[in-house]
Amino acid sequence: MSAEQRMPEPTRRRRRWVVPVFVAVAVLLYVVVVLLYARSGRDTTIEAEPGDLDAVTVLMQPSAVNGVGELIVMKTAVNAPDHLLEDGGPTVSDDLGVIITPVDGDQTIDIAKGTIPPTSTMSIFSEGTIEDWPLDRYHTQFAVVAFITVDGAKKLLPTHVQIAGGVPGWNLSGFLTVVPEVGVIPLDDGTTEPIPVVDLTASRSGSTLAFGVLLLGLLVVMPTLVLFVAITAFRGKRKVEASFMSWMGAMLFATIPLRTFLPGSPPIGSWIDFLIVLWVIVGLITGLAIYVAAWMRWGTPATRTPESS
Repeated sequence: MSAEQRMPEPTRRRRRWVVPVFVAVAVLLYVVVVLLYARSGRDTTIEAEPGDLDAVTVLMQPSAVNGVGELIVMKTAVNAPDHLLEDGGPTVSDDLGVIITPVDGDQTIDIAKGTIPPTSTMSIFSEGTIEDWPLDRYHTQFAVVAFITVDGAKKLLPTHVQIAGGVPGWNLSGFLTVVPEVGVIPLDDGTTEPIPVVDLTASRSGSTLAFGVLLLGLLVVMPTLVLFVAITAFRGKRKVEASFMSWMGAMLFATIPLRTFLPGSPPIGSWIDFLIVLWVIVGLITGLAIYVAAWMRWGTPATRTPESS
């Protein structure tokens, strides 16, 4: 009679369900990760309401989110209206400038008379805490205003802002708002127009969250397996084999590569280190120590061979 036949009927029934349940859970996790990745779009559009053709349009495309430096990097292009171009050509007829604040570095894009507006890269300050990975969020409000310089005098111009595109692994959401403290733009007809202020928030995408949670789950499984094997061997329910200590040591050395493989590279000292990674290492070392104790307790003693005469 086989070992399975000697098992009680409830035990055999439970064992028959283990593999199908495991496969179903694995397939479900796979589908969830794929769906989250498919729904994690890269596009976000923030655009001012349509205005007159005399406004300067500032096109901004996010290219990176720097969590450690608390910066959102933007590629910026300036489209001047026809009345600011030389004979309808691509070059500007007067010195044109765009101020974007607050940014890391020069806040002004200067476009000299007779030149084509260039594409610039600006890093915008954004408040956030990288140590909260993967739940870290970065928020910023920045103002954008264009001006023209004629005979040394600067004149503010109506400005439209459009943000399009996105950053892989991030969800970007925002809107245009009015902040009274920033100021207004005086128009030629005696009225005023508020300076555009963009309210922008960046957060990790669902696929990034799922990827990080799965890796952290794998980290937790490692010490669980090691402790199970070590305690079982210490209680004498399984034969002690010294080769298992190499496997446990490999688990310990695999912890750091898995930790550094987390998307977004959270810095050492993040909350996951204190809540998960530290205790994974403690569990692995504890399991190794228990297995060594089991080896000392149940291992086969060394036999001495008689010395040859």
